[in-house]
Amino acid sequence: MKKIVIIPAIVGVLGIGAVIGSTSLLTGNAQEKKILTMQEIEKKALSVVNGTVSDIEFEKNRYNSVYEVEVRTETEEYDLKFDAVTGKLLKQKKERLDNDDLDDDMGGNLQATTNTTATTITKEQAIEKALTKAKGTVTKIKMDDGVYEIEIVDGQLEYEIDINALTGEIVSFEQDIED
Repeated sequence: MKKIVIIPAIVGVLGIGAVIGSTSLLTGNAQEKKILTMQEIEKKALSVVNGTVSDIEFEKNRYNSVYEVEVRTETEEYDLKFDAVTGKLLKQKKERLDNDDLDDDMGGNLQATTNTTATTITKEQAIEKALTKAKGTVTKIKMDDGVYEIEIVDGQLEYEIDINALTGEIVSFEQDIED
């Protein structure tokens, strides 16, 4: 007799759980959230710190999407983390630049870099050039030793494209299956 009462009770609890679960799935995940562009996040970062954006990276996991942005001033480097949907600043970290940081940026030659800074291409021009080689969404752009390092994903493949900041030429192209 107890078995007959317990079985309908278990079926009822499982049924109610399934209804609650499917309702939350329909209302929560069915609404696609609009991700802010790198340009919008760059503007937000520069409104927080007056400097130069040296690195922007988009990261997405199953819970949230964020942009990690490095902004440099003459004396400090700021690591900022923004919510990719709302643009809200989630984290801010400041570090003092040392000579090693400056040497890395300058390729070890401060004078040569100072003289050629005016002739470098912009981030936007580098992105435009990279998108001629691979179609998709830019998830990272970073300037390192006179080269823009750009990552692009298209849902199946991930591309890494390096562009010479002085000439605008593609110096490296790699393609791999997206993780």
